[in-house]
Amino acid sequence: MTHDDVLGAPHILVIGGGREIPGRLREAGARTSFICRLEVLPSIREVERTAGVHGLAHTAPVEAWTELAVLLHARDPFTAVASFSELDQDKAAHVAQALGLTWHTPETVTLVHDKLAMRQRLREAGVDATRNAPVASGDDVVAFGDAYGWPVVVKPVQGTASSGVTVVDGPEQAAEAWSWAAAADWADSPDVLVEEYLTGAEYTVEMFSDDGVHELVAMTAKHSLPTHCVEVGHVVPAGLTPQDEARVRAFVGDMLDAIGVRRGGTHTEIKLAEDGQLRVVETHLRPPGDDTPDLVQDALGVDMIALLVDQTLGRPALARLRSGEAFDGTGAGAAAIWYALPSFPGRITAITGLDKARAVEHVVAAASVAETGAVITEVRDSWCRLASVRAKAATVDSALAAARQGAELIEAQVEPVPDAEGDR
Repeated sequence: MTHDDVLGAPHILVIGGGREIPGRLREAGARTSFICRLEVLPSIREVERTAGVHGLAHTAPVEAWTELAVLLHARDPFTAVASFSELDQDKAAHVAQALGLTWHTPETVTLVHDKLAMRQRLREAGVDATRNAPVASGDDVVAFGDAYGWPVVVKPVQGTASSGVTVVDGPEQAAEAWSWAAAADWADSPDVLVEEYLTGAEYTVEMFSDDGVHELVAMTAKHSLPTHCVEVGHVVPAGLTPQDEARVRAFVGDMLDAIGVRRGGTHTEIKLAEDGQLRVVETHLRPPGDDTPDLVQDALGVDMIALLVDQTLGRPALARLRSGEAFDGTGAGAAAIWYALPSFPGRITAITGLDKARAVEHVVAAASVAETGAVITEVRDSWCRLASVRAKAATVDSALAAARQGAELIEAQVEPVPDAEGDR
C-alpha cells in the first residue's frame, strides 16, 4: 500500500479489542486505531500494523473516552466507529455521537446491556411480557418466586458467559444464588435481577441489520446445563419448521425495533415454548461466541464477520445477504460444536485426548478452552469448560454425533486443591 493509499484508506476507531476482527478490517484495506482499557492492551493483535493504540483506566469516565476520541479525530479523522464486544460499548456509542459517526445510540446500548431496562422496554412495546425485578438479597428472590411461581432465574443485570446465572427451584437456594450473581466479576455493575424461568427449547438467532432493516443470517439450536445455564453445545441449522422460523424472524425483528437497533450484527437468545410462545432471553450487539461464526460458515457457507467488516467500511453488506450472494456455496449442510467438561474438581495439570478427538470422522477442530493451572470445581460458567470440538457433515445428526464423540475423548488431568470451593 502506497503513502497515498494509506491516506485515502478508511480509518476505523475500534473501542475495546475485537480479537481477529480488526485484522480483517485491515485486510480489507482499512487503517485501525484503538481506544481501550489498559488491561486490554496486551490482547491487541498486530500492534505494529495499527495507526495508534491508546489506553485508559477502567475507572475513566465516558467523558475521558470522548475527549480523547475528539482529539485523535481532529488530527487524523476517523471514518467509522466500531466495537466488537460488550465491554465499553457504552463508550463507543458516546464516542460515535460526539464524532458525528453512525453506530448504535447510547440508549440502545443501555437497553441491551441493562437486562432490567430491556425487559421494561419490551413489555411496553408489547413484544415480550416476561416479568422480572431487581433484587438486593436472597429474601427478595424468595418474595418474587412466591409471588410469581418457581423456578426463577437469578443473574447479574449486566454479564456474559453465563457468569452468575442460577436457575432457582425454591426458597432454600435463593440466598446462594443471589450471592453468586452479586459476585460475578465480568461486569462493572454489581446489580442483580430475578425473572421468570422460561421453559422451552432454546435457540440463538443471528441477525444482520442496516438502516433499520433486519435479515436473518442463521439460527442455532442450543444445549445448556440446567442449573447455571452453561452452554455445552450448538448446532446449525436449528431444525425449526419454516413456519416457526418465520415467526422467530419476525419476533426478533420486533425486539430489535423496540430497542432501537438499526445496524450491525446481533446475537439473540430466545426460547420457544411447547405452546408456541416466544420469549427473549437476552440480546447482544456483537458477533456470537462459542465459534458460532465458524459453525455458520461450515454449515451454510456465509461469513458473518465479512458482513460486519463490509458494513463498517460502508459497503452494501445487507444487499449481499438478501440476494444470497453472501452464501458462497461451500456449506456442508450442518455443523455442531460440543464442549468437554471436567469430571473432577482440582487444578488442571494437563488436557489430553485432543488428537483423538481430531481423528473422529467429520471433526474439523478440537481445542483447549481451559488453561493449565486453572482451578475448577463445579461447572458454573463458560470459563469452566475444558475444550471444544467442532464438526461438520451433511446432516445435523451426523455433525452433532461427531462433535459429542470427540468431546467424550477429552479429559483433564487434575491435582487436588484443598479449600478450593468456588474457585474457577
